[in-house]
Amino acid sequence: MNNIGETPSIFGSTAVKKQPLHIPKAPQIVASRLKKMIVGGELKEGDLLPAESKLMEEFGVSRPTIREAYRILESERLVTVSRGARGGAVIHSPDPDLISSYALMVLQCEGTKVSEVYQARMAFEPSVVRLVIKNARKTAPDALRLAVAKEREALDDTSAFAQSIANFHRVLVELSGNRPLIHLWSAIHQVVERHQALVVSVYRRNQATDDIIANASVGLRSQEKLIKLIEAGDEDEAENHWRKHMQAAYKTWVSGYEEMSLSQLLQD
Repeated sequence: MNNIGETPSIFGSTAVKKQPLHIPKAPQIVASRLKKMIVGGELKEGDLLPAESKLMEEFGVSRPTIREAYRILESERLVTVSRGARGGAVIHSPDPDLISSYALMVLQCEGTKVSEVYQARMAFEPSVVRLVIKNARKTAPDALRLAVAKEREALDDTSAFAQSIANFHRVLVELSGNRPLIHLWSAIHQVVERHQALVVSVYRRNQATDDIIANASVGLRSQEKLIKLIEAGDEDEAENHWRKHMQAAYKTWVSGYEEMSLSQLLQD
């Protein structure tokens, strides 16, 4: 006799709990196949999908099914559909911005704090430096020096200065050549840039301009030291230096904002 809750399986074993199969509906199947063609490169940015009548014949489905598949792809920003005699569905490559916008929404729903975002950045950016040395040692110094120069130019403009700091980190991460890390950085940089603009504006309101310049000068010298270490190819020293830099930056930017949530920061 079977134990309570156990059901004989057609495969000769005992299933503890029945798991109903999820059978995709026809529009989901059509959308999934078209999506694979987009991701696989068979359909490229700007391509026009065949007419609805041809897709109906290709997939053996009705016009409403094709249009529902279009709506699914539109919701993922993979197509833009226009109606009429000259209308059609235009293909778009997957948009990396969707990663950051959705991740940001999830983090806000979870009550994530600004300090947690800085902790995440502090955890992965030092290791990025090693990849920069391995993958872009020759090109990185010039690109990073240009980013530092933009920071110096923006010292008197709160918004521009925050953007220029974010730009340095963006360039550094992109030079690593590691796409998952690039997308991870993209998902959090909006928070960091917005928060740093807030901190700088508070300094200015309190007429603490000298503090801004002093902190910025320390940060810029640290960035310049990193560039020299990258140029020298010293992976260990460069990583250790950047870890200390990120720890110091955490204290500078997060002090007084430890309990601020993303929702509080990003509210309009």
